[in-house]
Amino acid sequence: MTPGGCLTLPVIYVLCTTMSLNASFDSNLTTPLYNESSTAAIHYDIYSTFCPEAVAVDKYVTPYTYVIGFPGNIFSLIIWLQRRMRNSSGYYLAALALVDLVFLSLQVVYELNEKWEVKCLDLPFICEFYPIIFLTSQYLSPILVLSFTVERYISICHPFKREAWCTTRNAKIVIVCTTVGCLCINSIQGFFWSYDSQNKKCFLRGSVVEYGTASFWTIWTWCVEAFVFLLVPLSILYFNIHVIVEARKLSKFEQSTLHSRTHRNSATTVMLLAVSFYQIFTTLPVTVIVTLYYTFPPGIEKDLPEITDAWRAHFQYYWAKTVIEEIGMTHYAGNFYIYMLTGKIFRQEFKKLMRPLIGGLKVKLTNTSMTEYSTVRTGSVKNRKEVTVRMCNGKSNGHPIDSTESEPVLNSSETQL
Repeated sequence: MTPGGCLTLPVIYVLCTTMSLNASFDSNLTTPLYNESSTAAIHYDIYSTFCPEAVAVDKYVTPYTYVIGFPGNIFSLIIWLQRRMRNSSGYYLAALALVDLVFLSLQVVYELNEKWEVKCLDLPFICEFYPIIFLTSQYLSPILVLSFTVERYISICHPFKREAWCTTRNAKIVIVCTTVGCLCINSIQGFFWSYDSQNKKCFLRGSVVEYGTASFWTIWTWCVEAFVFLLVPLSILYFNIHVIVEARKLSKFEQSTLHSRTHRNSATTVMLLAVSFYQIFTTLPVTVIVTLYYTFPPGIEKDLPEITDAWRAHFQYYWAKTVIEEIGMTHYAGNFYIYMLTGKIFRQEFKKLMRPLIGGLKVKLTNTSMTEYSTVRTGSVKNRKEVTVRMCNGKSNGHPIDSTESEPVLNSSETQL
């Protein structure tokens, strides 16, 4: 889930609509404001004036998610593609890292366009194409988590079917099919959104929002996102419960006979359970808070600047929703740190990946900042004597050496006298 808004306007969410590309609605949620920029500006000023803390959180906290998310997803993608990690679960987690990386990249563009007023989405073709890719990357994340959760369920609860179903080939097929399926579902977004060359803005087509909350766009969005952000997390929870119950039974009754396999499967299961539960805990609260919108609707605009009870309750709700949405977005950024905490093999691969870089830094620091050598030649040509001067932190330590004595030679910085 992400902080909400359509491509050009701030958001007041529709019931159960938890995506970033929702259109703004007025206080009675019946008339879309996609073509009323003045009214949208009033709504933005309302929150900026009467709920500045929430606006500040929405604007300044998200970059911290990028700081932890971009390097984490890049490292995860590289590690899960290592030869040692290329099992079926590894392919799912590599795909998840790539999808989350794409989503965060597109989210940066959205934040620049919406929060920082750097207009980069109000362009022909980009207006129609951007929501397709953005929504696809957003939907794929929970669906991929569901995919490897189902695979783990088969592996633990139906072990005799593991060899047939839990293979790398099947994992690749599932990843491709889910990606194509999400692209097909979201391809209609290219019709929903249209670039208005006269106003130079990206708007929802008037025909798809003609009947307000009963419009085709609202119903479509409600159904798709209820499936992705409600049914999918609940399905993950269902399979996880079965995995935990069966894993406990396996640990009690079969640990002595299947010790090595059980230990390895248990370690993998713990890591995958942690990822899937984190997905649930960061997704369902956003869905719940959005469904409470009708409970805390905005007050009557003409009552402002006086803060009525209705406006006070709405601003408190808006503040809570903003915080929950920011926490919810971390599931696109935090998987790497879950892997580091719960996956021993993952930590080993990370150390292996970082060892050349850390070792290179140590060698460089040792040669440049600690010790330098200079060779000094004295005497005549026939009776030449060599002395090596070692410079340690700016202090010289000279001693004569034979020509056969082994000393470091610095080609670039050597000084001959």
